[in-house]
Amino acid sequence: MPTPASRAPAAAFIFKKALISALVALVLFSLMIGIRTEAGPSGQLIYWTRFGDLAAMVGIVFGGSIVVELLRQWWGPVGTVRIVPPQMQSALAVAGRLVAPLLLIFAFLVPVIFYDQRYILDLGILVLTYVMLGWGLNVVVGLAGLLDLGYVAFYAVGAYSYALLATNFGWSFWVCLPLAGILAAFWGVLLGFPVLRLRGDYLAIVTLAFGEIIRLVIINWQSLTGGPNGVSGIPRPTLFGIPLTPGPNGLAAKLGIEFSPTHRIVFLFYLILALALLTNWVTIRLRRLPIGRAWEALREDEVACRALGINITTTKLTAFATGAMFGGFAGAFFATRQGFISPESFTFQESALVLAIVVLGGMGSQLGVALAALTMIGGFELFRGLEQYRMLVFGLAMVLLMIWRPRGLIGHRAPTVFLRHAQTISSDLVKEGHG
Repeated sequence: MPTPASRAPAAAFIFKKALISALVALVLFSLMIGIRTEAGPSGQLIYWTRFGDLAAMVGIVFGGSIVVELLRQWWGPVGTVRIVPPQMQSALAVAGRLVAPLLLIFAFLVPVIFYDQRYILDLGILVLTYVMLGWGLNVVVGLAGLLDLGYVAFYAVGAYSYALLATNFGWSFWVCLPLAGILAAFWGVLLGFPVLRLRGDYLAIVTLAFGEIIRLVIINWQSLTGGPNGVSGIPRPTLFGIPLTPGPNGLAAKLGIEFSPTHRIVFLFYLILALALLTNWVTIRLRRLPIGRAWEALREDEVACRALGINITTTKLTAFATGAMFGGFAGAFFATRQGFISPESFTFQESALVLAIVVLGGMGSQLGVALAALTMIGGFELFRGLEQYRMLVFGLAMVLLMIWRPRGLIGHRAPTVFLRHAQTISSDLVKEGHG
């Protein structure tokens, strides 16, 4: 139990640290918020001050620093027993187990609850698209430990594969969807071969270059891809060959109900939800197979994998191909949802956003990636009204998350198979020449 004599130095330390944080914020935000400059109509430099906003930001940093230090005092220092009541620990454990089922139930009910709100439905489709992309990249980054900065290339391959096949040959979405995934997986294998001997920063640079190569090829191969003009008139998906159109052959006419444009949005929502759940199910199943355990072993130590006789070539190529295939599926859905695609939709910013979702959610954690996508994509929309403060709040949230949760929202690095209890090994089995 802390005494009043011990509380005084702690309070002085907290106040001092908060004051230092406020001074640092004052220096950093002075030019970002306090003074704004802009080119005038005749070319001269004009400026205006916002000292009130600056004082508010400094005050928030000061108060937030005090709250953070108080929370650290309550939770206890790192490496000691946290002073959290056992009842709260059990309640948090139960809540953690209920998060995934509740999120899944809510996802199924979104079109029912928000049927008349087109903006919410479109935002839900966007969030689920990034959830699927995050789960696909999680195979490469989270499970295999291969840093991929060019994941948007497979996203683009899937989108353009469906767009070109559907517009030139008239093939349906359901025929082109697996073809888009296969073509993206093929390009994933092509990327995997040159980087078999690369690790860390070198691997990241090569994958980044691969993403830029794909984008530049799309821009310059105008006879095939349309160049900067993109591809338009991409067919919409159908339900077992029945289009969701207002004509007599549409789904609404056949069901005898009044046509509504929301029908197609709801269908697209459930379509991307099914594709995302398929990605999640396949990933979980693969983790329990030998190839999934090989990915996890590769993530932990590549040298040890070679020493154990694991085929590193096959392991890396399957990781790239599997992640690329899911990216291709997501790209095909993106193309049929938009009806138009162009190279501007497949920039490095998309790769960085998907990678941030995987890292912030927790590499290897399926639930963490879903929560990170919901927070980053959905939460980003909540701050749209803040205008110039939007990116500042977004970046501050990411910095705080990396400080408090360096392994992501739900850090999950535990291997799929491990010994739960220590086993005693006879000394005869570990003598020289026998073990």
